[in-house]
Amino acid sequence: MKAVVDAKEFSQALNKVIKALKPSAVPVLGGVLVQIKDGLCTMTASDWSTWLTTAIPAEGDDLGFVFQHPKDTARACGHFEGRLTLEVEDKNLGKGHWIKLTMSCGPRVAQIETFSSEEYPSIPKNRVRQTYMVNAARLLERVEHISYMLVKPGPATGAQSTHVQFKGNQVYALDGYRLAWDMDDSLTVQQPFMALPEALGYLKFFGDQEVTASVGENYLQLSDGMTMIQTRIEGPLVFNMDGAVPKKFLEEFCVSPKEFLKELDYLKQLVRSTDKANIRFSGGRLYLPAASGNYSTQIQIDGTSNIDFGFDLRYMIDALRQFRGEARVKMKVISPMAPIVLEAEGRGDSAMVLPVRISAAAAA
Repeated sequence: MKAVVDAKEFSQALNKVIKALKPSAVPVLGGVLVQIKDGLCTMTASDWSTWLTTAIPAEGDDLGFVFQHPKDTARACGHFEGRLTLEVEDKNLGKGHWIKLTMSCGPRVAQIETFSSEEYPSIPKNRVRQTYMVNAARLLERVEHISYMLVKPGPATGAQSTHVQFKGNQVYALDGYRLAWDMDDSLTVQQPFMALPEALGYLKFFGDQEVTASVGENYLQLSDGMTMIQTRIEGPLVFNMDGAVPKKFLEEFCVSPKEFLKELDYLKQLVRSTDKANIRFSGGRLYLPAASGNYSTQIQIDGTSNIDFGFDLRYMIDALRQFRGEARVKMKVISPMAPIVLEAEGRGDSAMVLPVRISAAAAA
């Protein structure tokens, strides 16, 4: 059986899907499924929770196989130009079924052994409940605004601190000490759900185009007709963000995130590994009590700031970096023990950092 594809398109598609590969004890899941049928060459990679698929035009016979070492194959394909011929020969040696694949492009030929396509797990059926049209670039931007605070999945880690959460027009993430969210009516979901940020990161392959988002009972599918992401989702029990974010504030003032980050970086250099890196904020003055001494610095503020409060240095740095590039960031506070909210004019995303207790003596 023989088929022909464009070498450059084949190379680009292969390099795209291998981004979804992760180390696996199942050999076939370390490979990339290639299927040619009805004039399309479709490639698929999966880590069991997410499937990334893309297709390019093809000519010739229907055939299928699984690259055993896709990253090595991708390097070879990067040197092919023009029409790439794929020819397969089935082998059954009694110890297993494998495919001998010959790839030829001009004078260059590669002969490799591949797994049978029959060994590759099928993409689970997604029983669609709701369908939305969404701009891929805008959704990716929203995810990137807030996903920095998520922790890596682990045996004792709950889904709410490892997944990006969707509810109504909100996209948000939290780790138990802080919260970040982005609100945009361009995507308003009917049923809340949670998805892993790594899978949503593949939105970059769609560029700035509209894609179909299909939400099912167990999976979210994003597709432009040629490239498809299908990832397992959790829910519908998501964190009640509305109940956690204060509705009214006693003080609001603006700061320069660039200046604030510069002074926090200065204080960070003075922290030992055994220190509690907590900062006291008092009218724009920053105080750091450390084992080697007490340090302070000043930032400019616009507005009223009479409420003293404390925060974890690392968490405030992360929150300010969410707004890197903005000239001003508004900080909103209620009391020394209430959450601190940050936002920037003209943006739909916000960050919230929980306060910490700091003795008044630290400001002396």
